[in-house]
Amino acid sequence: MTNNNNQVSVTYTDCELRNLVEEYITQQKSGFTLKGVCSYVLYWAVEDDKVAQGHSLIESNAISNADQDRVKRLLEAVVTDGRIAVSAESSAKYVKNIS
Repeated sequence: MTNNNNQVSVTYTDCELRNLVEEYITQQKSGFTLKGVCSYVLYWAVEDDKVAQGHSLIESNAISNADQDRVKRLLEAVVTDGRIAVSAESSAKYVKNIS
C-alpha cells in the first residue's frame, strides 16, 4: 500500500482492532476503502498511544503491512457476515449492504 519507510506498527489487540474497524464501518454512509480504514486506525493509534515504540510519527503516514493485512482480514470477516461487500471496481473498496 505504501513505502515501508513511512509505516508504523500498532499495538492494538485483534479485539481492539476489530472494534475500531466496526466503528469505522458504522460511520460510513455507503462505501469506503481499505486505505481509509487503515488511516482511521493510524489516527486512533496515535490518539490512544497504541503505536509501537521506536517508530517516528513525524514521518509516518500508514500502518505497517502486517497491520494492513490484519485490517483486511477483519474486513473479509465482515464481508462473510454479509454486512459489507467488496466493490466491483476494486478489491480494496467496500460497500455497505443495505437490507
